[in-house]
Amino acid sequence: MGTQGRVRIRAHFTISDWLLIGSLLQSVVILLLPIRPIHAFLPTFGLALLKVTRLVLKVNGLIENPLMEDVKQGRTSAVFPSPEIGEKGMVRPVGESVGGEGMCILLLSNRCNHPLGLFYSKYREMGQYAKGMYTELEQNPIENGFLGYSDYSSNDSVTQPRSLSIMYFKSIEHVHTWAHSSPAHRAAWEWWDAEQKVRGVDHLTIAHEIYGVEKGKWESIYVNAKPYDFAATSHAITDAGGKKLWACPAMDASRSFRTSAQRLGDVRG
Repeated sequence: MGTQGRVRIRAHFTISDWLLIGSLLQSVVILLLPIRPIHAFLPTFGLALLKVTRLVLKVNGLIENPLMEDVKQGRTSAVFPSPEIGEKGMVRPVGESVGGEGMCILLLSNRCNHPLGLFYSKYREMGQYAKGMYTELEQNPIENGFLGYSDYSSNDSVTQPRSLSIMYFKSIEHVHTWAHSSPAHRAAWEWWDAEQKVRGVDHLTIAHEIYGVEKGKWESIYVNAKPYDFAATSHAITDAGGKKLWACPAMDASRSFRTSAQRLGDVRG
């Protein structure tokens, strides 16, 4: 199970639910295992001691802090990489927009409103269709104009939050073409329509928002951050020898492009 799956499971239970689960497991150990009650508590106290020890070591820099992995210190911005690498590297021509191109941002969201949450069969079925669509996009990114995505969960409910995917495409046309020609999306669409006719998905929320952003009308800045959102997308470029490469859009912004106006402007000579 990946990080996304573990986070989703955690979000579908309250703190009291997790405490109750832990208490039940502890009770089972005490009642069923032929050991003294005092010994049954050793794993709990041992795990607590281990976590506190690791925390102290991380705070004092004695062991690595995994939260700092891939964090880029300082200021970075994200721009469309130049499609070709010349003799001087990936240099954008003078007069061209700093950001490079326009884009389309697709927001996809869903929520399960059924008391069973993750265990509701229709929600799990919908998740399988969604997985198929994401896999299809990642397998054919150039054809679909797909650049990448980041996932988030809402924080306005105690459990069963809305799941949100911020997805980046090269254009609205790419989104519409994919939506109407994709076998995976078509299968999901037909499944939803069939279930909706028999009120099989009344407990499921789905939604999308599409935003077309023109060239020169967007910019970004990240400070001490691991690449995410647009900075975590991937772009196909061609090197001087004609070889296809994949480039990250994140770039150093500690000296150039420090202001929003500069990042929204054009490349100067």
